[in-house]
Amino acid sequence: MARILWIASAQAGSLFPAAPIALELARRGHRLTALCEPSAHTTFEPLGFHFRPARELARHRRTFDVDAYGSTRDATAASHAGGVRSLYSDVQRELAAAPYDAAIVDPLEPGGQFACEAAALPSISYVHWRMNETGLDTWFRFRLWDRAGPGADAFVKWWNEQRAFVGLQPEPRPPHEHLWYRHSRGLTLILGLPELVEPKDVLPPYALRVGPTVWEPPLERQLPEWVEQLGRERPAVLASVSTVGAADTRLAAAVGEAVQGEELDVVLTFAAAGALPPLPANVRVMRFTPHGALLPRVAAVVSHAGNGTVTRAACAGVPLLLLPDGKDQFDVARGAAAAGIALVLDREQADATPVRSALWMLLKDASYRMRARELARRAARYDAAATAADAVETFLALSGHDRQPVANAVVESR
Repeated sequence: MARILWIASAQAGSLFPAAPIALELARRGHRLTALCEPSAHTTFEPLGFHFRPARELARHRRTFDVDAYGSTRDATAASHAGGVRSLYSDVQRELAAAPYDAAIVDPLEPGGQFACEAAALPSISYVHWRMNETGLDTWFRFRLWDRAGPGADAFVKWWNEQRAFVGLQPEPRPPHEHLWYRHSRGLTLILGLPELVEPKDVLPPYALRVGPTVWEPPLERQLPEWVEQLGRERPAVLASVSTVGAADTRLAAAVGEAVQGEELDVVLTFAAAGALPPLPANVRVMRFTPHGALLPRVAAVVSHAGNGTVTRAACAGVPLLLLPDGKDQFDVARGAAAAGIALVLDREQADATPVRSALWMLLKDASYRMRARELARRAARYDAAATAADAVETFLALSGHDRQPVANAVVESR
């Protein structure tokens, strides 16, 4: 059995989709050790994984001086560069302290991928947000530039700068593969529903679509009694916001105004504390509630078009009203709309009237529900964790060979 270092991101949206694959590999007898920020041990250890804290990365994120940089873009670039160096050091230290046969690396943490490359350790990556296979890298596009910013040449230059920070030579892959630079050129597992990818492109030979991995941590507390009654007497709607910043506060306010006085019950979930606006009596607010417990009880979802929420709703057969605001949300919303399971509104123009109109269209037009349920049936045919684990094991078995034939063999074996 293999000894695998899982270099993970602590962000739930990136961590949760990878968990079923790690759990399946552990079930098959492989020994996984998770390396992540120290605070994440409460997530990994209950699942039975060994844990190693990325202390240098945590120290960098705790002490980075944003005020030392003149603009948000400069600060973001400098913070990212420091994170690359810090995690590179953490992984180097771990690889020197313990023997590993391979690593599984979250592409949000390129310092980990770079350290594996420097150590000649075979690595696998996974990606769950690649909803547009023809554009620029999501992080680069939305954090360093706006959507109309520089193209592929600028990204290639930026990426090679990241590699140079830790002493690596320029990226060996050709510039036309820049979209996949964050991902392993040995084996990259593409998670999520292929039916929601819009537009699709020709994949490189090391990339493999495995299907959706829908996972949530166990409930920490019993659900309120009213949840059991949700959706029984009148339609129920799940509204999901992320951080309750200014944009999410406006979205919550628009939803509240849209459903006030309507024959609907709404559950508003949010992940972080913030100042919520006054909401009508038919809107209940819940924190940190796994959507898997609510989706079977609701008739529609209102969301900012986060990939995790859209994938979960699609797998549950629930149509969506999407109001994307940034990052990959526009790509996610485009795919859901093309699949016929979602309506999309411009966030800047989404006041109560269009939100109310679109929500009732989703609820009354049965075609959205029918397409969502058909997509859920198709989603149930995937066994992403097993498919991914099979591919990882094939990769491990062939990892002593030349890297490109190994990638081809993994893809061809499926």
